[in-house]
Amino acid sequence: MYKAGDHVVYGSHGVCAVTELRQMVFGTEHKDYYVLSPINDKRSTIFIPVDSENLVCQMKRVLTKDEIDELLYSVEPGSLEWIPSDSERKAFCTHTLKNGDRLEMLHMIDMLYMHRERMKDQKKHFHVTDEKFLREAEKLLHDEFSFVLGIPVSEVGEYIGEKLKSS
Repeated sequence: MYKAGDHVVYGSHGVCAVTELRQMVFGTEHKDYYVLSPINDKRSTIFIPVDSENLVCQMKRVLTKDEIDELLYSVEPGSLEWIPSDSERKAFCTHTLKNGDRLEMLHMIDMLYMHRERMKDQKKHFHVTDEKFLREAEKLLHDEFSFVLGIPVSEVGEYIGEKLKSS
């Protein structure tokens, strides 16, 4: 159970502050809700019913610095082979982003990045859909890492690169 003041990662919204637990009434039904405020979009407010297992399981605890470093040290570049089928790759990327598993996202980013480099070398175009998945995964991870590490988002890529080289 989360409490006010906790920080979570929620779906494509990224890092959110749990601002309060609020009971709301819709019709005759009283329900408790987590009220989330995305840290990068102060104009948004997200309401998650506490009793909705499907939605609450999408709220992930923000990692610690040590957990981020451990995660980066566990990445094996090139361990995920390119998925040649567009539909299978799309399904995999969609699932990975929805699931929010950070290690799986790092492997997906690595797979897409390596393929993008191969396409550049062959003077071919990288699929727009693959670029979209790559940007979305990078944004989610970079936002969380930036928040936890207390560094600008623009420095997260360099931080990740240093950790990957030293692992």
